[in-house]
Amino acid sequence: MPRWVDTKNWDGGLSQRQWDSVVRQAKAMLDSWIELRENDFRGIVYHSSLDDDLKQALYRINLRHAWWERVDDEAHRMARRIIKHLHKRNRFPNPMRCRTMSMDGKIAQIQPSNGGEYYYWARISTLEKGHPLYAPILIHSDLEPHLNPDDPQRLANHLQLRVNEDDTIVARLMTTMESVKPRDTGEAIGLDWGLKSLFATSDGRLYGLELFAWLQKRDMELTALTRELAHSHVSYKQSKRYRNLNRRIREYVRNETNRVLNLIADDRLREIVVEDLDFRHGGLSKQMNRILTRAGRATVRYKLQRLSQTKGIAITHVNPAYTSLECGSCGWASSKNRPNRNLFRCECCGYTLNADIAAARTIRARRSRPESWRRIGRTIILSQLRKEHAQRCPDGKRCPSRRKEYGSPTSAKAKANTETRVKNKRQS
Repeated sequence: MPRWVDTKNWDGGLSQRQWDSVVRQAKAMLDSWIELRENDFRGIVYHSSLDDDLKQALYRINLRHAWWERVDDEAHRMARRIIKHLHKRNRFPNPMRCRTMSMDGKIAQIQPSNGGEYYYWARISTLEKGHPLYAPILIHSDLEPHLNPDDPQRLANHLQLRVNEDDTIVARLMTTMESVKPRDTGEAIGLDWGLKSLFATSDGRLYGLELFAWLQKRDMELTALTRELAHSHVSYKQSKRYRNLNRRIREYVRNETNRVLNLIADDRLREIVVEDLDFRHGGLSKQMNRILTRAGRATVRYKLQRLSQTKGIAITHVNPAYTSLECGSCGWASSKNRPNRNLFRCECCGYTLNADIAAARTIRARRSRPESWRRIGRTIILSQLRKEHAQRCPDGKRCPSRRKEYGSPTSAKAKANTETRVKNKRQS
């Protein structure tokens, strides 16, 4: 959809600038849908059992959003099947069901008051030319600190209106902030997140150790409540207790996440290296995992974006495959490196460390990997890790890779050399 559409000949009684505001909001809804489906598409391909060449072709199609491109090859046929499946689950946004109206400076202008009870007024254009509507604005307590001249945020010339189901209207002001310059000095740390320890850093710090115990108590309450509602044939949406408990869990996770990330993001940091977000845990119910996945991902993603904008800390994302199983000393990756949830002990070299800290160090080390590593599958990554381990194994004779289920380092070297010779021969 283009950024500007000539609407002079359109019916509806709206002016060009009013139609511009409507088109901009509709475009934003569609762009958001496309971005979400791009992430869903990439996740389906990543976790699939397709061969690597087909995956790479699908990644390229997904990057161009060419899901419905009329090309009759295997990759495009598969892309159309995947996007058809995603479209059935998530239909295109319907603007008719939207209760929020976003009005930019062309429609609503935020003007300071010359005195009186209200500090600001909104000048809103109406369908009658030359007859704008003036609405007083009450400032919420959360917005007052950002109106200070020394605060980096500024009040935007933008107004958002929402019509609730009871026909009441809520107005919200927007703020803008200029991004600070990236830091050119400081350290780079890896960040691993879970629930037993909310965050672990590559320099050996553990944060949020009490979160999991609190969530287990709330999970017991949530499970008991869902059983009670199911027995009474009451839907979750109709239960005020269920909605309040959900909100309490989300707010606690959000506050704890923000508190911990504020502690981590001190003046010494230049870069934070993270993997894909996932707050699911085997010790919690499906409903709790669903709440945490939604609340946790959104909170961490938003907070990291804010740290980049307000503090200039670079945020680097890496592929999460085998970060919790790869040894930071010799590079051996195996599920046997994790004898239990809290301990990492390398099956090959004996390297021992707290499991979360070991994963954070592996995440930090992957920042030097090429960008293409972010989009390759787990099978290719494991194969690459095994090849690299074969080159640096401290004890080749006793290396676990010599076992039948793994294959030997010698065979890995020979296979790599054979692949190189075949590739050179084809090029020549």
